[in-house]
Amino acid sequence: MLILALRSQWMWRQIDRMHAVVHQLAHGQLRIRGRSAASAEMDGLFLDQGSDLTPDPIFDDELNARVLGAEGDDRAGRCGQGVAIPAPGQIGGRSGMQLRFGWNMPRPLLLVATLLSIWMHNALAQPISVDPETIVPLPDTFDMEMPGPDVPLQIARFHGAWIGTWQDDRHILVVERVKPDGRANVVFAQADSAFYNMNREWWRDEATIVGGVLTMTGFRTFRYAFDGPDRLYLTATLKSGGVTSGTLVRTDPARLAAGDRPMDWPWPGERVFIPHLTVRTPDGTRPILLEATYYPPTGPGPAPLAIFTHGSDVGRNQLRTWSFSTEAHWLRDNGFAVLAFMRRGRGRSEGINGEEDFGRDHEGRLIDVSAGIAQAVADLQSAIAYGRKLPGVRPGPVLLAGQSRGAFLAMHYAGLKPGEVMGVVNFSGGWYPYGPVTTLYYANAGRGAADQVPQLWLYADNDRLYKEALIREYYRAFVTAGGRARFELLHGVPGDGHLLRLYPDRWRPIADEFLASLNRQRP
Repeated sequence: MLILALRSQWMWRQIDRMHAVVHQLAHGQLRIRGRSAASAEMDGLFLDQGSDLTPDPIFDDELNARVLGAEGDDRAGRCGQGVAIPAPGQIGGRSGMQLRFGWNMPRPLLLVATLLSIWMHNALAQPISVDPETIVPLPDTFDMEMPGPDVPLQIARFHGAWIGTWQDDRHILVVERVKPDGRANVVFAQADSAFYNMNREWWRDEATIVGGVLTMTGFRTFRYAFDGPDRLYLTATLKSGGVTSGTLVRTDPARLAAGDRPMDWPWPGERVFIPHLTVRTPDGTRPILLEATYYPPTGPGPAPLAIFTHGSDVGRNQLRTWSFSTEAHWLRDNGFAVLAFMRRGRGRSEGINGEEDFGRDHEGRLIDVSAGIAQAVADLQSAIAYGRKLPGVRPGPVLLAGQSRGAFLAMHYAGLKPGEVMGVVNFSGGWYPYGPVTTLYYANAGRGAADQVPQLWLYADNDRLYKEALIREYYRAFVTAGGRARFELLHGVPGDGHLLRLYPDRWRPIADEFLASLNRQRP
């Protein structure tokens, strides 16, 4: 009995080991002789004990931790310049991870252990709960009808299934039928969005295709236009004029109908990760990574870089990623490469958001915001350094733009390092709406930038966060200290004027003129 008990314990240890290996193979965290788990197939799982594969290192605690972390570290390896982290298959400096699956285990018992391990892995892989914002509902079947020979190509090319984002939330469009006159039947589907207070839903609708644009009207007007062979750029316009946007890519409607969804949902630009220049992970092994979206220039040759960053948010909204695709397309239309990045602790960026760590006196009154500003400056420095090395970016000063706190950061950085900045576009900029502490920063920024950095300040008179009197106080402090800015206070922006960036018809003519006036050749 003792022998049987020991044998049983040994068997379960082997099952645990096999489960760990199969789990890592299934997730691409290990490779056998440089091959994927799929290409290794059964010959990699049932190796004789006489093979040249090495035994226990894979289960060494330190090495195993590095392997299990390889997926996240490989994300850094794909982000571009600045981080050298072993990729899967190159752990410990070797060209391929070599594993022994035998350990003198009898072959039938190894087969049983492996099958049990696979079964256990599949059971563990089933999610107990799902993020509701990842679910996009669809009808059980699609009424697909292939375009007839009389349908013009510029209409027929819309036919099919498209998957991507709208206002940075998940979205699916299925164009079931198209007619020669441009009429189309579509399925529109969207995920939950806590930020926009919208429920997931789908519906069938009619659309028209005219001049290379598929248009669907209703509570807002959706326009889809090609932004590449199998890529659509979406703009959605409210009756009030507010604009949100997104990007979709072509996919297989049969797989969608079967319930398949991509693990990595299509995104408006190229998602990249920026290695921080000064902040490292708690164990000190690598820099933290900041999430960003890169939009390469559309024209030939390298282009100047524009960097866009976000404002503040509350609670779990801080974990939402902003692509700023509307602003990015505007900047690309004006000849820029664009990098929209998330500061630490925001979106998928690593680190802790300390921007709200305000200094307060004994009574709790606000007296200092310098710690959070310094943190944001370090994040922006990392984004600039990374962005300058991206393909398609021309060396030289960068354009800084942002919304709310991001706009304040752009202005502040231009005052600190005017030689690095071509210009600033400020959408409703401010760090915190309290003049006694924050107005001084505007004066310092004006003194630092002086007349070296032209700036465009765009505000609305119905901003619910920054009142008109405070906005004018900021501007006076900036120009009195020597700063140069074109100040535009817009009237009649619908809703909350703090979100005026969502109304490009109101600001784009002014902003286009400003961009055209910049000296883009300054070294």
